[in-house]
Amino acid sequence: REYEHAFIEKIVKEISNRIARVPLHVADYPVGLESRVLKVNSLLNGGSNRGAHMLGIYGVGGIGKTTIAKAVYNLIADQFEGLCFLENVREKSIKHDLAYLQEMVLCKILGEKAIQLTSVSEGISLIKQRFKRKKVLLVLDDVHKLEQLQAIAGSPNWFDSGSIIIITTRDKHLLASHMVERTYQVKEYDRKEALELFMWNAFKCDNVDPSYVDISNKVVSYASGLPLALVVIGSNLYGKSVQEWISALEEYKKIPNEDIQSKLKVSFDALSEYHKNIFLDIACCFKGYHLEEVENILHAHHDVSPKLGISVLVEKCLINIDMNGYVTQHDLIQDMGQEIVRQESPKDPGKRSRLWLPEDVIQVLQENTGTSEVELIILEAPMSKVIEWDGEAFKMMVNLKTLIIKSGNFFNGPNHLPNSLRVLEWPRYPSHSFPVDFHPRKLSILKLPHNWFTPRPLVKLLK
Repeated sequence: REYEHAFIEKIVKEISNRIARVPLHVADYPVGLESRVLKVNSLLNGGSNRGAHMLGIYGVGGIGKTTIAKAVYNLIADQFEGLCFLENVREKSIKHDLAYLQEMVLCKILGEKAIQLTSVSEGISLIKQRFKRKKVLLVLDDVHKLEQLQAIAGSPNWFDSGSIIIITTRDKHLLASHMVERTYQVKEYDRKEALELFMWNAFKCDNVDPSYVDISNKVVSYASGLPLALVVIGSNLYGKSVQEWISALEEYKKIPNEDIQSKLKVSFDALSEYHKNIFLDIACCFKGYHLEEVENILHAHHDVSPKLGISVLVEKCLINIDMNGYVTQHDLIQDMGQEIVRQESPKDPGKRSRLWLPEDVIQVLQENTGTSEVELIILEAPMSKVIEWDGEAFKMMVNLKTLIIKSGNFFNGPNHLPNSLRVLEWPRYPSHSFPVDFHPRKLSILKLPHNWFTPRPLVKLLK
């Protein structure tokens, strides 16, 4: 009789939990969502017979990982005995410890109000004990450390067969480290989807004033298919005039929107110092270069092979390598990197670590405002632009390691070149000799005009 009473209580509790389930809010305008949800759902079919089926959703910040995970969660939730969508794991782990995250998962799935753990080890034991015979749906959103997965979903056999664990992250390697075999990379919106999402946020309806069409297309091009940018910019422009839109777009191009910037910068902040540096080098100077050339320059510049670092940036979706071997990058991620460098000295480019904008490089060269902060310069200026300088600009740049002058009309050569140089590329070098005080003992890459005369002492130094 006691057994019957307990059994009935269990059934009543289970029915109550299911009746009380409220779908998660997904998006105000779920543009392009259905096809992505169906793709993820298809990856979930044929789950493991040895416990939970784990699936990773990865991509750059603001690409829509959480939105997709919520929609999938709502679609399949009724198939499970226990549910938990643990949102913002990264954020929560900053404020609380791993045991707190375990408590949240246990309370939510078991439907109990107060579970207190004394340690992460106790939490692992309790999760394995209570979920082993329970079919659960668990979503761990925005995971950024392996220890978070190890503490909450360490192995598929912690859970009953048929259970599903969905992990969203910016780091593809994190999924591989946890042996998550099935993954889905969220890609940018295509032109049609991007325009539709932007229009809904900018106008709140599908009737668009024809005078806004041209500027709308320009804004969508700037957002480069990133849903976060389309929503933020669209919402900011709602109710404003065409002239205000034009002005806002000009402003965004010079100084990226803070809401977008902060979301994208999370991935950058998690990098090591060296990986931050090569990311900034690529964002400022080497996007669009062939991978082999980037590796050679960065190896010379930092005196460390960048192969591992570049693979880390790819895994964190901060850069891509296209089918032809060229380094590519989402435009807004590039903007984010360039803005980080600009903020090193907003008003004085001569105090920044990298110079790449022609107007900044020319200003520093003509006004002799370079400092020891400058480590990398790349200049691609129109040949019609005459660069009037006195040749003294490099005298104060004692830490300049890479100098690449792709183009630009110099009437005279430099009177000084830093001995710190490791890369020197100047196809139209405007002199027949190097400055007498230039001792290029650290130089690894030298590219000058084919018919340029190399003095004998330099030949010996470079051998």
